[in-house]
Amino acid sequence: MTRTGRSIICVGFAEWDAELWTNQQHLMSRLARGNRVLFVESLGLRRPQLAGRDLRRIGRRLVRGLAGPRERDGVLVVSPLVLPFHASRVVRAVNQRLLRFLVGRAARRTGLDRCPVLWAYVPQAEALLPTLRPRTVVYHCVDDIAEQKGVDGDSFRAAEARFVDRADLVIASAPALAARLEQRAATVLYAPNVADTALFATALDPGPADPAVAALPGPRIVFTGAIVATKLDVALIAGVARSRPDWSIVLVGPVGTGDPSTDVSALAGLPNVHLVGPRRYAELPAVLRAADAGIIPYALNELTSSVFPMKVYEYLAAGLPVVATPLPSLSGIDQIDLAPDAGGFVVALEKALETDDPDTRRARSERARGHSWDARVTEIAEALHAVEALTPTGTIVATPYTPSLRSGGGRRTYGIVSALAAAGPVELVYQRTGDGRPDPAFTRHPGVRLHPVTGSRGVRRLGTYLAARATGVPAGFARGVWPELADRVRALDDGRCRVVADGPIAAVALGAVARRRPVVYNAHNLESGFRHLLADPEMGSERGLRRFERRLLHHAAEAWMVSAADVAAAAELTPGAVLRRVPNVVDVAAVESRGRERTALFVGDFTYEPNRRALRFLLESIAPALAARDRDVRLVVAGRGCDTVPTRPPNVELRGFVADLDALYASAGCAVVPLRDGGGSPLKFVEALAHGLPVVATRKAAAGLEALVAGEHFLLAEETAAALADGILAALDPVTAGRLGRAGRAVAQREYSVEALVRILA
Repeated sequence: MTRTGRSIICVGFAEWDAELWTNQQHLMSRLARGNRVLFVESLGLRRPQLAGRDLRRIGRRLVRGLAGPRERDGVLVVSPLVLPFHASRVVRAVNQRLLRFLVGRAARRTGLDRCPVLWAYVPQAEALLPTLRPRTVVYHCVDDIAEQKGVDGDSFRAAEARFVDRADLVIASAPALAARLEQRAATVLYAPNVADTALFATALDPGPADPAVAALPGPRIVFTGAIVATKLDVALIAGVARSRPDWSIVLVGPVGTGDPSTDVSALAGLPNVHLVGPRRYAELPAVLRAADAGIIPYALNELTSSVFPMKVYEYLAAGLPVVATPLPSLSGIDQIDLAPDAGGFVVALEKALETDDPDTRRARSERARGHSWDARVTEIAEALHAVEALTPTGTIVATPYTPSLRSGGGRRTYGIVSALAAAGPVELVYQRTGDGRPDPAFTRHPGVRLHPVTGSRGVRRLGTYLAARATGVPAGFARGVWPELADRVRALDDGRCRVVADGPIAAVALGAVARRRPVVYNAHNLESGFRHLLADPEMGSERGLRRFERRLLHHAAEAWMVSAADVAAAAELTPGAVLRRVPNVVDVAAVESRGRERTALFVGDFTYEPNRRALRFLLESIAPALAARDRDVRLVVAGRGCDTVPTRPPNVELRGFVADLDALYASAGCAVVPLRDGGGSPLKFVEALAHGLPVVATRKAAAGLEALVAGEHFLLAEETAAALADGILAALDPVTAGRLGRAGRAVAQREYSVEALVRILA
């Protein structure tokens, strides 16, 4: 590739040390000059036969499969153990597990496991997607393998359809392959097989010729490649030999590769047909130096209709005249004469032999020069870079709750999702909870796609819970961990995007994912700072919470904390953790200020214990203190759970859950946030500022909002009923309300808006 230093894991369809190199060895050996390449040898797609070649191959695979990667031609090569019976669903499942384990182990040992390029010549490489988490996926189709003898075509086609859907780039070496794959793939590069043109051009230079070929009488008509019945038209070759007994028909290559049942007895019995055996790739120019013409006598069938023979440009670079059967891939190559049968071959070869001369040979070789492997590597690299540049870098956000604006946590999630969506697409994966219906604000958000997950309730869910508890996860969090959340994230993750675990439950669920690739932990609170004070037996002790949270922060690629105070506390808890202040925000620009009444508004989710305690404080202490000072001022409380309180003072309205808070904020005279415990920064505070409301708050409520200055942006009150009542009356003064409202809205826009968060996360 023109860009070097990448990690490439290539899944091939042959052994690296095969007698005949194919596209995969040629490309990967060149890519290895500037990149690190791990080549995974054939997955045994063809059913083995009880032939010597197959038995020897099985023996080699057993030995190599137990060993680690070995180096060949600058490439690391691994031989996975697989069962060659792909028609069986059970065998396919076993093979997937073996492949993931063995290749994953090899990738880790060689350091190629961090977002590599997965380059696959067979779609069964899909099994490696969840293990490798590749940055880019390439499907390189150089043959219609489903049509090969002994291959289970149905399972192969099904796997190919799935893998093509996942691939970032699809490469096809023949027009028929490209046309078929374009029906599913968005990007298909037609890249026919080429040659080491510089090497084969040496056949035109003076030098030694292959002795076995040169010793035969001329003219010598040469074929190089695998001699197999599924591809070669044996009858055509025999017909040419019988028609011209004075010609030497020379077949150079191994017999039966990929098809041990190949029968060449019809050729071996002809005196002018010579099977001289295979040659190393570097020896082929010497073979072609002794040749008078090259032939490609392929049978015309389903398999060869999708083949572009590698020998095309090898022959032409060597300057030879070429005659071939009319393969679809060869139409339009004017340097090749096409003939459908033995008679046509004889006529075409006679004409070629009559008109051939050194100048014509050099002209052929010169025209073939552009069809080199180096040029092909550059072309594919440019296509790959273009695909990667066009593919937006998005974000996957995993949350353990159905997206909602009913709670502060849900509104934090919405703010972060909104900011991330400004930079690229966001895949929001969520567990179905409650009624399972996301808030319309999420479904209407451009750039955000929702992926609901329905959790299991059987043995797997129980096993996940027990595993979490065994590692110190508090029971209250462990109950919410669904394995299906991580499953969906793995399915969506292509290695290029940012993955965000929204809250501690999601961080636990994505623990295994975080061991393979970077995962951001979006902390809603510093859990160990207050959870133990709520007397919740499901959360355990302060010590246990600190130990649990320390692990979350340690394993996260980065942790987003709501305040500078939480950042400092997290740094003390987990030295070395990567921390960023990511405050709670609201869409300030969408908020309008309106006329006010003499009411003080308290908004919260009252199923959250710190808010419930604040509500009791308001009902039992603040409301009576306020009534004693001014009977006309009302306290309005809105939020889930507040309407379950059995009694309330006459100057308090309990509205319960309100779907649209804008009207309440618009009519209120001020907001009150009387928190005395809890953590983070309350969104209700920021929302009131965004609406231009003067806010009266305790020191605890304002602790996470470092940009606010008491007296300038809000009124600070001590945690006593009298102080809060006095603060409410002061905030309702028209002059004070106007000053605080303007200043509060300005600081919310600057520091706690979606636009501000976009800048922070950029």
